[in-house]
Amino acid sequence: MLKGYMRDRAAMFGCLLICYGTLFLIGYLYDIPFEKTRYIAEFSGAGVFLCLLVDILKYAERWKELKRCIATSDTYPGMFYTVPGDLEALYRSMIAKMRQEKEELIFEDQKRYTEMMDYYGMWAHQIKTPIAAMRILVQSGMDREENEENQKLFRQLQMELFKTEQYVEMVLSYLKIGDIAKDMVLERCDLGKVVRQAVKKYSRLFILQKLSLEMGEIAEIVLTDEKWLSFVVEQILSNALKYTKSGSVSIYLEQEGVLVIKDTGIGISAEDLPRIMEKGYTGYNGRIDKRSTGIGLYLCKKVMDKLHHQLRIDSEDGKGTKVVLDLRRTQLDLE
Repeated sequence: MLKGYMRDRAAMFGCLLICYGTLFLIGYLYDIPFEKTRYIAEFSGAGVFLCLLVDILKYAERWKELKRCIATSDTYPGMFYTVPGDLEALYRSMIAKMRQEKEELIFEDQKRYTEMMDYYGMWAHQIKTPIAAMRILVQSGMDREENEENQKLFRQLQMELFKTEQYVEMVLSYLKIGDIAKDMVLERCDLGKVVRQAVKKYSRLFILQKLSLEMGEIAEIVLTDEKWLSFVVEQILSNALKYTKSGSVSIYLEQEGVLVIKDTGIGISAEDLPRIMEKGYTGYNGRIDKRSTGIGLYLCKKVMDKLHHQLRIDSEDGKGTKVVLDLRRTQLDLE
């Protein structure tokens, strides 16, 4: 603070030195006794010292005030409690105006964001109706159609409708992820039930792609949110099916509370592995596939973090991917 004061008052100190230098020079030129000149300098110096003392105390108050505002990011009206001078009052008026403009911009930005989220949420819910109607029409066509080629075409249409539904569900999850706490219920869940439901949901894709499923016994009760854990398991399983052209998908417990979903797909290159859970990052394989959004694993990571679970991915290019969901929780010993 003292260094700052000396820099800010450097011009004033320079003027004082010039004034005292001029005083002694005049005394020398007009043969005024040195004792008298020194007496005048000491008398005026006492007044200057008192003025400087008052000035430095006020400076220290303003310094502390600004430090407090910076530390606490306070920008409310009345944040300054010292009495300003005319120039300082103008600066404070400018700060108050900037604060008001900032609040207006934040309000408008939040308003636009809320309106956009409401629109996409409404769209995601409304699009489910035509998708459900198309599913019924496709199923009706399959029931009436006897030609095997047409039956195959209808099955492919069913799969595309299923994928569309999954993308809509991802949109809804993305909209909710920012305020997931309001939609979270922690309870003890049957992990085996969650996995079986996910497998059942994607069973047609297993059949269509002619992939085998190797599923170990999963008899585990975990403390989590069943809905959001189901979302994560389904996303991981969907990725495994998307990038596995032949072979199998394995689901098993590596140890108590640690679920593994492993596939024999195309894998992930070593340079992409550290970034695959970043928002929007698709990696080399994702750019080749051109259907990857870079959102699925990002959402999984966000959800797992919110649930205080761990998500790890091990992979080697061309040799498949192993996803580990660590659902264990630290037990606290109460004394």
